[in-house]
Amino acid sequence: MLNKFLQKTERKSVVDMFLVSLTLVFMSCYYYGLRSLVLTLISVLSAYIIDIICVKLRGEKYDFTDFSVPLSGVLMALMMPASVSYHIIVLSNILAITLGKQFFGGKGKNIFNPTVVGLVLSSICWGNKVLLYPKPEETLPLASELSVSLSPSLTRVLGYASNPSVSNVDIFIGKFTGPMGATHIVIILVCAIILICRRSASFLTFFGGTGTIAILAYLFRFFGSDAFTAVFYQLASGTVLFSMLFFACDYYVLPKSKSSRLLYGIVIGGLTILIQVIGKVENSILYALIIAAPIGIVLDESAFSFGREFRKLKKKIFGNKKSSDEEVKNGQQ
Repeated sequence: MLNKFLQKTERKSVVDMFLVSLTLVFMSCYYYGLRSLVLTLISVLSAYIIDIICVKLRGEKYDFTDFSVPLSGVLMALMMPASVSYHIIVLSNILAITLGKQFFGGKGKNIFNPTVVGLVLSSICWGNKVLLYPKPEETLPLASELSVSLSPSLTRVLGYASNPSVSNVDIFIGKFTGPMGATHIVIILVCAIILICRRSASFLTFFGGTGTIAILAYLFRFFGSDAFTAVFYQLASGTVLFSMLFFACDYYVLPKSKSSRLLYGIVIGGLTILIQVIGKVENSILYALIIAAPIGIVLDESAFSFGREFRKLKKKIFGNKKSSDEEVKNGQQ
């Protein structure tokens, strides 16, 4: 009965993530004004319209109770700068829904998280628009095209300044340049606790990924002057926590077995650091998620299990010993 209670259905998991993501929309409105809300509404509406058109073109009935679409729209907006033009967020959703979801056959058949696909392609197409950000607590006008001062993200700044001027407290509360919804570290951690406790996000994947990133940052110290600041900046400066929670733990791409989920998180964490060091790209975790998604499928298909492998090893080591003991006992009799 307890296991049945703890199991989360697809709908409940997606709805939980959607509701929790709204707290980040509220925080982005607090820092940037109503433009953040307008961007979110445009993103959700455009995602819905594109999804409906694609489903209708296939001659299928559309499911308006599918919360994965508004969730995708909200996450797309939260990963954008609050200053981004309205048409760019619409185009990003077109790329996400058509190439990341409907190209593979629709909901549940996609290999990659659609929002991640849209974000990667938009950063390639409009890097100067989606990778520059306004300063927090700067109320932005509602016009589509803005003429405000934009700055690189804290992650990019750390590439040439190991100790930035922003304080650790400001980083914790999200007062640094970055995507409008992915910089609120404390809120994201609270969201993670809620989703993990409700079984809507995988504890093994989230901490497997963030733990791997933290260990590698501690060993190699990419940022900061000491081990603590290296780990802190690595986890907090970019979109690591946000992406590990909402993208890596996506119900539709997350492996199903516990062992596979842990390995999936570790692979994402390792690839994030590798791509960051070799590729020198911003938001390297998004590229890591693209590469790791097929690996998660392979892990599920191989049905890899740490528990089963341990039992096999235990049987191999102790099984023969047990048989020998029985033979000795029979001989004595």
